[in-house]
Amino acid sequence: MAIQHTLKNKSVLAGFFLLVVTVIGTSGYYLLGYLEHGSPLWTLGDCLYMTIITLTTVGFGEILDLANVTGARLFTVVILLSGLGLAAYFVSTLTAFLVEGELTNVFWRKKMAQRIRELSGHIIVCGVGRIGGAIMEELLRTHTDFVVIDPDEQRIRKLQEQFGDFPAVVGDATHAGYLEEAMVAVAKGVISTISDDKDNLCVVVTCRQLNPKLRIISSCKDAEFAGKLELIGAEVVMPNAIGGLRIASQMLRPQVVGYLDLMLRDKNCPVRIADVTLSERSDLIGQPLSAINFDDFGPLLVMAIIRKDNPQPLYNPQRSVGLQEGDTLVVQTDLDSLERFRRLHG
Repeated sequence: MAIQHTLKNKSVLAGFFLLVVTVIGTSGYYLLGYLEHGSPLWTLGDCLYMTIITLTTVGFGEILDLANVTGARLFTVVILLSGLGLAAYFVSTLTAFLVEGELTNVFWRKKMAQRIRELSGHIIVCGVGRIGGAIMEELLRTHTDFVVIDPDEQRIRKLQEQFGDFPAVVGDATHAGYLEEAMVAVAKGVISTISDDKDNLCVVVTCRQLNPKLRIISSCKDAEFAGKLELIGAEVVMPNAIGGLRIASQMLRPQVVGYLDLMLRDKNCPVRIADVTLSERSDLIGQPLSAINFDDFGPLLVMAIIRKDNPQPLYNPQRSVGLQEGDTLVVQTDLDSLERFRRLHG
């Protein structure tokens, strides 16, 4: 990308100077003819044509009567010597820019495809606008494997320059081919944050066909579409509603909101709130909450327990509460402790 940017700048600069020489040549011929005869001898079109064939050395001959105009041939020599090298440089840099750009694009796409083929259990983010960009940033911060699908290659490249060389697919996520390229068959989940609700609905339907086991989360603006998305098994997030709640909470509970914001936005903050579902292999099954050796997992705080047969969470559970297979523990802890706890019990 840096080489491409440099070549582009050189091409633009060379093109600008070439344009300047062309304007000077055209104006010069016109003025020489005017000064020689006291009136316009040649048209601006003829002067421009003479300048162009001089710069490009195509050898069409003198279309202007330079022999009968004082200084005209000397002026032609000046234009030829000053513009020939500039024209050659412009053509060479432009060619290099086009060739380099095409080759860079081919190698970049092959590199992305190779990295994606090595993934499994990853998250696919469809659309990296304002919402998708924030999601991607959090996935990077928590070291979660993901693939981005977005039709705007330049936007993807800018985000890669900002956050690192994450894998991406350039394309429309509503088309099955691009989802398959992102390895949707072995993905853990899909997050669709496209600005159009209809496109999000199309992504959800396509993903559900390609991988029925996927967990799918979609943004949505219209409550009517939210019902349709939920009907086909997507979890729906309505940013406008959440934004309104966030503003009200900021007014009513500023300290709590400030604490959560700091935890989520501060890149140096080691603590996260996360959920861990107890698997059948966990030795905590049938044991009370107090059986967790909290000293092994740093500042682990169990904030709630969600039972698979009861969506109502058990907030701030007592340590005597028995744990069951499929229980989801909502915990606050550092990332390292969270990863170790998941490996043992998730």
